[in-house]
Amino acid sequence: MQSSVNVGSGIQYSTLNITENSIPIWGNCHRRIENNFILMFNYSETSCIRCLHLKLRSSSVLQVFASSQETISKCFTNEESAEANCPSEESLSARETAEILLFKTRDNLGKYTSRQYCPIDGKYYLNYKGPPMKHPNECVGFNSTVDSCPSGSTLNFRLRSCTFESYGKYEIRLSGRLERPPGETFLIFTDSRHINDQKPKYRCALYRQDQVSGKLEMAVSRDSTCTTDLHNATSGYETFVLVPKAEDPWPVDVSFGICSFPKWLHGDWEHVRVEGDTMIYKDHSSFKTYTIKCVGVLEDSDKYLVFSRTQCNEEYYNCIKISNRSKNILEFQLGTNNSNDKDVSLCEDENFERDHWITQGRQEINPGTSSGMCPITGEYTGRIPDATDLCAKLWSDCRAPELMYYQVSHCESQEVYEEREYQCLGHWREANFLYTYTQRRDVAAGTYECFVGSIITDNEIFIKEAGEHCQRNVDPLRYGMKLIKQQQLYSCADRSRPV
Repeated sequence: MQSSVNVGSGIQYSTLNITENSIPIWGNCHRRIENNFILMFNYSETSCIRCLHLKLRSSSVLQVFASSQETISKCFTNEESAEANCPSEESLSARETAEILLFKTRDNLGKYTSRQYCPIDGKYYLNYKGPPMKHPNECVGFNSTVDSCPSGSTLNFRLRSCTFESYGKYEIRLSGRLERPPGETFLIFTDSRHINDQKPKYRCALYRQDQVSGKLEMAVSRDSTCTTDLHNATSGYETFVLVPKAEDPWPVDVSFGICSFPKWLHGDWEHVRVEGDTMIYKDHSSFKTYTIKCVGVLEDSDKYLVFSRTQCNEEYYNCIKISNRSKNILEFQLGTNNSNDKDVSLCEDENFERDHWITQGRQEINPGTSSGMCPITGEYTGRIPDATDLCAKLWSDCRAPELMYYQVSHCESQEVYEEREYQCLGHWREANFLYTYTQRRDVAAGTYECFVGSIITDNEIFIKEAGEHCQRNVDPLRYGMKLIKQQQLYSCADRSRPV
């Protein structure tokens, strides 16, 4: 985390190690109230107790909030006073709280954190204005460029026509993003320029994009906070204006528009956007962005002949196979072969792997459309197979049939270690197993998880996480957790019972 700001020597950082039950500089975990944590140090005569609100924004960014700047360092001698100073959701929304950003460098196994996909992709011309100096500090004329080739996790800046000695090429690598209404988004990233002149390594930006023209405006903070000299997308320590480059023309048989994707497929999905004859897919394994054009439909088939182009202008014909699993779940796979020629044989069955599906959940549920029913009702409990002193509880009921809750606690002491909340997007059966695709509601937006289960009886189920894309090689009966139904939370016929 940022520990100090010194204009002469740059930004200073300190390392913070969070364990399973302690944040050493702030205290040991004493009690959890939703996302508020009571942390405590016990001294010989007195206690130091504080309340902090933790919000995970991505796998690499954690926000820490306190009710005021004073209470991040100040502690209380009794738990009641600390709890009374827990940040409320209203104070978070009004930005009345103190905030510290923590940037994860390694996980608990010592591995470096994974990359994040940058929401800004494509190719742009750029205008840049730097911090006020004695002389103009800018790159004018839109002669500078930005692109996301070869990786969608990185933006490459090439500054030209500048009033200062430019960095030539530098890059920013995304760590996380935060939504900020109305119409602006925070980006948190690492800045490669910090190596040269001790600029901050971690930066925060606000951006907004015109959905019609594609023009993008972005402002960057002076340090590693989202507040210092950063006011909105057009006012900050550094500001950028990005104008999209014109796309290369599509081949004639592609631009002719002889087919389109089905209506049920249109809209925004987890990593996919579909409109008319165009699908944009952001592959989070290769960090390539594919613009996929439909060029042919096979009769009585779920396969489409397509022409694909990446953000690095790699182009070829391929075939895509699409399956509608529920109103809000789709699965697809691209053929293993591609070609420079339009060839219908690309859609033959041998070009597809039976179990290699990419699962996607719809981002916004259409009005009047059910978000999906969870496959269980009632309360189920069991022991975690590889940690038998830990017990799990899973429950859902017809008061909110689209929600499912999961809790891990110590079997003897009943101390709760983890709580999760899922929104079920739907489920389907395949090869005697039941697949359920969900969206996490208790962590960063856009976190999806898949479960595979086997319902033995009305009172006994086996369940196992099946990875991000509902992996078919996961056997819940062999590797999953056995859960036994404890109770029906209430009769689902009793609709008058209050929530």
